[in-house]
Amino acid sequence: MTQINIYGNILGSSGYEVHTRQLANALSKITEVKLTTSIPQNAVTLLTDKEIEMLKKPDKGEINLIITSPIYWKMYTTAKRNWAFLVFEGDKIPKSWLTECLNIDVEYIFVPSNHTRNAILETLADNTNASVVPEGQGIPINKDYSTLVNKIKIIPHGVNPDLFYSKEKPKDKFRFLCNKGFRNLEDRGGIQYAIQAYLEEFTNKDNVELIIKINPAYGIPDVNKLVSELVPKDKKDFASIQINADNINYDKLVDLYNKAHVLVAPSRADAFNIPVAEALACEVMPIISNFQGASDFVDNEVGLIIGGELKEVQHELLYEGVKWLDVSIPELRKAMRWCYNNQDKVKEKALLGKERIKDWTWDHTVQKIRNLI
Repeated sequence: MTQINIYGNILGSSGYEVHTRQLANALSKITEVKLTTSIPQNAVTLLTDKEIEMLKKPDKGEINLIITSPIYWKMYTTAKRNWAFLVFEGDKIPKSWLTECLNIDVEYIFVPSNHTRNAILETLADNTNASVVPEGQGIPINKDYSTLVNKIKIIPHGVNPDLFYSKEKPKDKFRFLCNKGFRNLEDRGGIQYAIQAYLEEFTNKDNVELIIKINPAYGIPDVNKLVSELVPKDKKDFASIQINADNINYDKLVDLYNKAHVLVAPSRADAFNIPVAEALACEVMPIISNFQGASDFVDNEVGLIIGGELKEVQHELLYEGVKWLDVSIPELRKAMRWCYNNQDKVKEKALLGKERIKDWTWDHTVQKIRNLI
């Protein structure tokens, strides 16, 4: 049996950590897995027996599966075959990453969606001369980069149906849910758009509520201050908002999703958007932006899709020269109002979504990897 040695962190609630942990456990069902990860002191109590077993396995040096930023790939390309996940969001990837992508020691580059694949290809199109690749690194230069294009494989993230499933939804109010990081009013996750659209569209006369679940992995801002900056002028009859910044155990998130009828995910850019898949598995209809990996599995049959205008990121150095979506507030307001006014149709879409996401589980993901072994 071929051994896959996974490099990546598994303890935490960030997208990288959820991805690594769920993928490692799913892969262990079909092949031998050696896990190399950062384990804080006394963290053994947070691991399952299977995960401890993966940590103790000796490294056979057959396949390394690297789940880190490309700037660290060289540290782990030590096996006979080396595969690396590139997870990024935006219309391009950092130009400096091309060198790592062209490294002949990396056999495959896994991306979670067409969104990230397109970002790589867009960067390639902008940098087709050899000067972007430093000399003396054993990297073959190909004018059209066909070698790199052939390396890219879409290996999507997924959902664990044992953890995420539908329960009876509340009947007292119609509830929207956001589940994402939220650091500032420019945040990539787009919660600021959901709050603004909700406050502008609904009043306390509407039997509605917005639940904001902030993922603490990305920091916890002064949420009340941020919300106050989004309050429409001269409006006082606000609809209810509940804010939750607790560090909820991953296996308890199913209860959070099932408190809602609609997930609002107006991301400015997203490589996949795992919460959208989790919500679908819980029979919760999503509203998504059209500039994210979730577009691979969400359409207007199972959700609602909104647009906006691509604008260059100004506030984060890593994304210099990269564009994210400036989400359309009028479109988002219209979508949220439609959901509130058409709750039976929301249920129909949610039911179809629950069936569709059955083809996007972690077990389906590892079968794609198995085909490359």
